[in-house]
Amino acid sequence: METTKNIPEGHVREDIEGAPYAIGQAVTIVFATDETFDQRFMGRTGVIVHYDYSCGCGQSFPRNPMIGVQFESGEIEEFWKEEMTILE
Repeated sequence: METTKNIPEGHVREDIEGAPYAIGQAVTIVFATDETFDQRFMGRTGVIVHYDYSCGCGQSFPRNPMIGVQFESGEIEEFWKEEMTILE
């Protein structure tokens, strides 16, 4: 079992073994998991720039972080892995 002292805090900007996607991958936002989802991001494409395991949203290390995606506008928003798909 993972101890809290091993969970990174803040925005992690390098790949973590076991994370669902890699830093630098292009993704498209395709699904809203809850009412906090901002619909203006639906269908938009961006690049993964960080993982966040410490914002208090129910994340688990290493497989279920909030994932920071940067869009062409420069804006960064965080999403769950289920809310995106890899752009191919």
